[in-house]
Amino acid sequence: MEVAVDEEGVRCENAECRVAIDRKCVEGIPEPASCTHYGKSVVVVQHAKPAATPTEPSGVRLSSAEALSMAEAQVLMRQRAANVIGIVGPQDAGKTSLIAGIYDLFQRNKVGGFAFAGSNTLYAFERACHDSRRESGNRHAGMERTGKGAATFLHLDLANDVSREKRAILFANRAGEDYTDAKSETTLATGFYEIRRADTLTMLVDGERLLDLRLRQQVRDDILVTLRALLEGGATLRTQRVAVVLTKVDAVRAADEAPRTRAETFFLSIVKDAKQQFGGDFLEIQSFEIAASPKGGATPRGEGMEKVLRYWMTQPGRDIPQRIPLVKQAGGRVFGRLTRVQPKAQNG
Repeated sequence: MEVAVDEEGVRCENAECRVAIDRKCVEGIPEPASCTHYGKSVVVVQHAKPAATPTEPSGVRLSSAEALSMAEAQVLMRQRAANVIGIVGPQDAGKTSLIAGIYDLFQRNKVGGFAFAGSNTLYAFERACHDSRRESGNRHAGMERTGKGAATFLHLDLANDVSREKRAILFANRAGEDYTDAKSETTLATGFYEIRRADTLTMLVDGERLLDLRLRQQVRDDILVTLRALLEGGATLRTQRVAVVLTKVDAVRAADEAPRTRAETFFLSIVKDAKQQFGGDFLEIQSFEIAASPKGGATPRGEGMEKVLRYWMTQPGRDIPQRIPLVKQAGGRVFGRLTRVQPKAQNG
């Protein structure tokens, strides 16, 4: 605040008082000196300046490279041909390891006849892979768990090594607990938009749990009851294919002969039951065995994942719908950019 004092020294703290000019009190007090405001400095209140309107930063706006929301994934699917992969499995079944393992393999070489051609979610991939790398400082390899909530999508552009066709693949990423909850409340499946949009459903069978006689029936339940819940909840389509994938196959092979044989046989029985119960509800059901992030050196990293990738990518998917082509604006006046339409000829 600033203090204003008139030159003659006659003053009033009321800014509207003219006592300094005509010696009359604005309040009508005969003797201004008896006024409680007389003789005090005028107080001038300075109002705060309005906050400056933020301006848009100049330059090129780059993608965050984080996982895509459903809306962002839909924009991408309108721009290019894409295959959507729904991956379903309970916690620790190896879903994140599978997604991150595919990304890791492409950093080394081509995979299953496909070459890496770009990604809008590199940061999300790198964060998912971090805990399995030496730089993390972890004694044992691990992967970041998916939090509960809306599904997100990780994106890769892949180029076919033969046809040179480029096609996107989107991995739907949702917490396994969400799918588990749908087993007891099928209405939850109606909110799994990533499942209904998927071209291939990938059901994960935890190989380590199959080695445990106390847990393997629960593994069967995770696959068959979850598929039933998705079907009854209206989240699936007959045009979809199903891949039943045995994960952590390195752990199965490292076990003694008897438990290894039991685990392998039990996995085949799960696939057989899935085909018998749901063969008419999907285009086809196939089985695969993978070791996305094996422990020890007995099993190569990413074993079996090439076959899974080829299965995902040979699925026709849903191509780009026909779109109205965009017309690039030329320079000059707006009026000059209008398209001239020739009038129709008059009959007669």
